[in-house]
Amino acid sequence: MAAHLSYGRVNLNILREAARKELREFLDKCAGSKAIVWDEYLTGPFGLIAQYSLLKEHEVEKMFTLKSGRLPSADVKNIIFFVRPRLELMDIIAENVFSEDKMHSPRDFHILFVPRRSMLCEQRLKEQGVLASFINIDEYILDLIPYDGDLLSMEYESAFRECYLENDQTSLYHTAKGLMTLQALSLF
Repeated sequence: MAAHLSYGRVNLNILREAARKELREFLDKCAGSKAIVWDEYLTGPFGLIAQYSLLKEHEVEKMFTLKSGRLPSADVKNIIFFVRPRLELMDIIAENVFSEDKMHSPRDFHILFVPRRSMLCEQRLKEQGVLASFINIDEYILDLIPYDGDLLSMEYESAFRECYLENDQTSLYHTAKGLMTLQALSLF
């Protein structure tokens, strides 16, 4: 337990524990050994939620950064992509899946969108011809990340640009959802 998160007016540790619980549930959906392929941007925020020991308990044997080309070799049953809903990342994932399919290795592919699932990304995967390769396509709602007893972050680097320059209010929706989650968890 992260003691430094529980001394404030609002116990932020409940937010971390809820995020861990959701992560464990997703990992348990994927029976057998696992390799996680991370969107490089997500490794920092996930490091605050789930340490390696938690992943190891749920049969995560390897972890890689999402890159173009072929995935590094791993003798695992499941390959799980943890990614933000970005179209350019879908092209890289499609390339990775194609390279694995050519090796004729019987693997199950899964994708976890953080913080929200995207129909545009799923459409891009379909256009690339790899959508049917995925057993699970899900979302991992990680709106607010607790850093300290009185500090939360959304880790949404483009929020200002999207909101004020592009007139895209999606970041405000994520902020509101995060606050509603925190409020609901604080009532217990």
